[in-house]
Amino acid sequence: MKQIFLAVIIFLRFTITDGQKLFADFEALQLEDTSGKLFNTASLLGKTVYVDFWFTACAPCIEEIPYSKSLQQFFRQDTNVAFLSICIENKARKPVWKQLIQDKEMPGINLFYARNRPQKVNLLRTYDITFPTFILLNNEMKVIGYDIARPSEKKLIHWIISQGAKGFTADDSYHQAKEKSAEYKNFLGQLDQHR
Repeated sequence: MKQIFLAVIIFLRFTITDGQKLFADFEALQLEDTSGKLFNTASLLGKTVYVDFWFTACAPCIEEIPYSKSLQQFFRQDTNVAFLSICIENKARKPVWKQLIQDKEMPGINLFYARNRPQKVNLLRTYDITFPTFILLNNEMKVIGYDIARPSEKKLIHWIISQGAKGFTADDSYHQAKEKSAEYKNFLGQLDQHR
């Protein structure tokens, strides 16, 4: 009985926390890219954005890189979808971050957040980040999916991003996939033809 009660409390905590994040504005950030220039995330307004929070010594984060490359390849023709990868590290690890991006040939927008330097936004607290964490933003830069599917969850994440571009939340997309809606089945057929 005690275990069931604990499970319900944990479920409610994550459900309430995640629900409070939905439709919250994504914090505008100015972070350094691999060339050393500042990139303003507000410039992504008008796009559906898949955001990956990670760090260089995170094995599960690194394991997602090949899947992320494949996912980005799938959406390469869609100029309304962007991929934003934010590495949260101590500043001393910036050279390691740059080398890893080069070695792994990581596509998308790669930004560095120095966690041991004063920042306007504390990303770890704002988004309750555990590594890796993936979120989805709509074209108004509002969170429509928190802690969503990873790139390795192949067909599901393709569906969630595609539906996000149409204005659906990640939660709506999960339900459509779970119920195996006709639209979802049709999408899977098209996805299989694309490969």
